[in-house]
Amino acid sequence: MRLTSEKELKYSEPGDRFTDTPASEFLPASDPTLCAILEEMETPATVDEITDQLIQPANPPIETWADVHERLYEERLPDLEASGEIAFDRDRGTVTVLEPDADGHTIATRVLVGAVSILVVIVLFLVI
Repeated sequence: MRLTSEKELKYSEPGDRFTDTPASEFLPASDPTLCAILEEMETPATVDEITDQLIQPANPPIETWADVHERLYEERLPDLEASGEIAFDRDRGTVTVLEPDADGHTIATRVLVGAVSILVVIVLFLVI
């Protein structure tokens, strides 16, 4: 093995086609696109499996794979969970796509509407 760049600490074998492909080339630009990819996968799926799915069939340096994994874990998946599209278990590193109801709303949406409705009833009760 030879060091290709001391600053980046990326390695390649002699004869390998080394490319410094940024992680952004493997991450979908939009959340709906990422959701569509997750919906095609069997869930629950691990962040590792999602990263592999996004990177295939390319074979980038391990650092690129790790960067894609980190961006999913730290940014993209928590954002999708906050929007109610998925359930993301950070401790286990698993993602489950939430099934929408007949109206196209996820369970999280229904829970939020229910909580707001209860809050409104309580406020009205206290005011009246």
